[in-house]
Amino acid sequence: MKNSVIKKWICMVCGAAVIFSLAACSQTSSSAEPTPAPEVTAAPEVTPAPEGADAEATPAPEGEGESGTPTPAPEGDESSDTHTSVLPAPESGSEEFRKAFEENPIDAQYAADLELASSVAAIVAASNTASESWQEQIDSVYTQILERGDDETVEQVKEEQSHWVNEQSDALQEIRNAVGEDDSMAAVTVAENIMLYYRTRAIDLCAVLYEIDGQLVFG
Repeated sequence: MKNSVIKKWICMVCGAAVIFSLAACSQTSSSAEPTPAPEVTAAPEVTPAPEGADAEATPAPEGEGESGTPTPAPEGDESSDTHTSVLPAPESGSEEFRKAFEENPIDAQYAADLELASSVAAIVAASNTASESWQEQIDSVYTQILERGDDETVEQVKEEQSHWVNEQSDALQEIRNAVGEDDSMAAVTVAENIMLYYRTRAIDLCAVLYEIDGQLVFG
């Protein structure tokens, strides 16, 4: 009887030990598995604003909108609808020559070009064209004087022409230097004065040729 009780207690103790062992193993196995980390939601990506951009809308550049200020014309190309040039009357030669000279085609073309010119560039171009025509007239008339004039006239004209040619560079530079830098119409003034310089010499030669044969030929 006593042995039976002892065996019973031993069985109970062993059973309890087994149960405790199983519980401990279960707890160890359970704690060994890592707990997954919670998902982290990434913050939405923010697109950086362009450099220099303000929060408010950027205004349109001045002059591009409907009510913007018109773009000013480039320097040296201002509108010049009212520009006129008064050409001085010839001082050389006879009265008959002066009257004949008033009808010359170079002055007529210059006046027509000025009438159509609406900018500084166009006025300068008109003066340059007239300057070239007067230079051609100088060469042509000078050659005719040498061919048709008497010895005294030829020698005198040769001397005058030589002096004029030698002084030409300085005379043109003087014309350019006489215009102030603050003159908004400086280009026009220079071009016109150079044209008048060649025109004056052409008049002097034309007057001599007119005295030789009473003719005034252009071109």
